[in-house]
Amino acid sequence: MPETRRNALKRGGATIAALSALSGCLGGVLGGGTPTEAPGDGSEGDGGGDGGDSGGDGAGDDDSESTPTGTPTATPAPVRPETPTATLTRWMPDPSLLDQTGESGYAFLGMAPRALGEFEGALGSGALQQFQGRYPIPGVGRFGDQRALFRFARSASVLLGEFDRTAVEDGLREYGFEAGEAYRGFRLFSPADPRAAAVRDGMLVTVGTVSSEDTVDKRPVVEAIVDARTGNADRYVDAVPECRRLLDSVGSAHVLQGRTHATGETFEGGVGEGMGYHVAEDRTRVRAAALFEGEADRPAMAEWAGNSEAFLGGDPTLRADGQAVTATATVPSGDVTGFPGEFPGPDIERDPGTGGPPTVSFGFSYEHAGDGVGTLTVTHEAGDAVPREAVQIRGEGFAEVDGVDQRGPGVWQGSVGGEGGSVVAGDSVTVGVASDYEIAVVWRPPDSEESTTLATHEGPDA
Repeated sequence: MPETRRNALKRGGATIAALSALSGCLGGVLGGGTPTEAPGDGSEGDGGGDGGDSGGDGAGDDDSESTPTGTPTATPAPVRPETPTATLTRWMPDPSLLDQTGESGYAFLGMAPRALGEFEGALGSGALQQFQGRYPIPGVGRFGDQRALFRFARSASVLLGEFDRTAVEDGLREYGFEAGEAYRGFRLFSPADPRAAAVRDGMLVTVGTVSSEDTVDKRPVVEAIVDARTGNADRYVDAVPECRRLLDSVGSAHVLQGRTHATGETFEGGVGEGMGYHVAEDRTRVRAAALFEGEADRPAMAEWAGNSEAFLGGDPTLRADGQAVTATATVPSGDVTGFPGEFPGPDIERDPGTGGPPTVSFGFSYEHAGDGVGTLTVTHEAGDAVPREAVQIRGEGFAEVDGVDQRGPGVWQGSVGGEGGSVVAGDSVTVGVASDYEIAVVWRPPDSEESTTLATHEGPDA
């Protein structure tokens, strides 16, 4: 199967990791400052260190444990230091500057792989498994060695690390990109299809196609991201105040996800939700936050928190503050074997006919069964609920394997736990595959010619 890595990138800016969480408290790095032609050298923000104490994270850091409806204790809150994900907001543009996002906002993900790696011995088995592979663009290196990865607005990614600029530019050329002119300290790259990239020492911006029918040039999106980073365009947190308030509520984190949206798409009156995981040597903080158009709906958040597995077995404490309500738990770091990152509240269910592609994260696990075949388990890890009939498994390398849900391409044949038969977080499908498979999860609404690749995965022999 030739050109495996190139095909994977073309199929979607497909995500580098299936993690479902990200971002952090952004105090001290939100200010616009004076527009410049190029960002700084990275020593003061873009992952140039994993610490620094901002003096708190907005909603407080109450690490006491109680039931979801309990009252926080008066124990003084320990301060959790900032992480490299704190620079996320420097890169996210005003939603109106991007294609395929609504004015009310968009979803965002982020993580700090290298900082997390410092706690590998403290975390449970398999917690950092998703960081073990190499970044798909040649020249970057191992994913776990990078300072930060931000992903937002469906197909935009920003990587911050120690990689060599020349090597990465050569890697982009392997994918068919051609170098363009310099732009605010970055070198622009674009191929003949709807993708674009920008490179600077230790900084890589990529925007990939999100649909086989997508013909929108992504260079303006890349430029908008660079403009936001250099202070030459409005940022998400300035254009949509709910984004700033949400991140302040979640606080500092090594792994975080968030979103803002039109009123009432999740909780009644809800305008945004987020989830963050901050790891320490002994205990890991898990915090969920929800914003409301008016006064925070504490009972609704308490009901969700009481039934959520996102707190890794901890008992969350609730705190309401104006339009925000947070649920916080701390758990022994040794009990953390992953970062589920469930969004607070009801799922946003996309209309398969008119709602547009969903924002969703899928994870993959392959188990060898002998004779060059095995079982691939595809799991909806976080994000929107998607009607089963709009989710397809496609690709090459299907195989006849006993006991699996699916042995060939077609509509999702696995579990469906959402209302009306929707695929939601926790649902999975087992697929019989050869060891050199190339599989894609595709959103394809019934009676529509539009399709969007949501995630891809390759076998060990691909």
